Amino acid sequence: MSEHESVNKTALYYVNEPPINDYIETFFANYASIPIEKLRDHLLTVRDRAWQKCNYPCLGRWVFLHFSIQKSPIYKEIIEKCKNEGATVIDFACCLGQDVRQLVYDGVPIDRIRGYDLDPFFIEQGYKLFRDGEIMQQNKVFSSGDIFNDQFLDAIEPADYVNVGAFFHIFDAETQRDVCRRLTRLCKRAIIGWKTGALIPTELPKPLSFEGTMMWHSPESFMRMWDEVTDGKWQVESTTLKTMDGLEDLGLALTFVVRKRGEQ
Repeated sequence: MSEHESVNKTALYYVNEPPINDYIETFFANYASIPIEKLRDHLLTVRDRAWQKCNYPCLGRWVFLHFSIQKSPIYKEIIEKCKNEGATVIDFACCLGQDVRQLVYDGVPIDRIRGYDLDPFFIEQGYKLFRDGEIMQQNKVFSSGDIFNDQFLDAIEPADYVNVGAFFHIFDAETQRDVCRRLTRLCKRAIIGWKTGALIPTELPKPLSFEGTMMWHSPESFMRMWDEVTDGKWQVESTTLKTMDGLEDLGLALTFVVRKRGEQ
């Protein structure tokens, strides 16, 4: 890749200004006590620090401000089960932990939520972004670990629901099958999230300086993968393939619900 091509690709995955809207202003004012006039600089400081650590497109393009968990078709179910029946949630590959904060913001007791990420640096940046490090650490909400480490997985108590946003698509086709198996070890009821998808299943090189390939599933191939990997014990209950607001140039997002058969 030439230097010019590298610059163009970096520009595609990095936007200077945060997409601040009424919801984001209200959320940060209520949750983190950040006044509107200070919000832009606060978001830029944390995002750019995280981007310098790793050029993830979800950081460069402010995807973490979408709070994508609330767009799940069973989000209302999750909130009600957690608040009224003691259900629990794991946010896996949580990065800055925005979906954990969305759950707390919507009334889920903090002791029913856990977040895991490979790199503790991003967990720390989440504390800074949401200004809640003290309470999150007191309740031991976040931990770091590797999904491919069996000892780590065995030590995790499974939750009723597992959320995985912007995670599946960073792996090739065969590794995604392994990820499916591993996520079922952490979940008792349903796995939700989103990944980059396509109308036609496509495996292509990872962007920027990342090595290897990434598999973009279609709804049909995603359903087939889960059925094959779990011998039909887990069923893709719903899939939606569409562009994400403000990210139309980055392709399609596949939002999914995968439920263990017999669990509602």
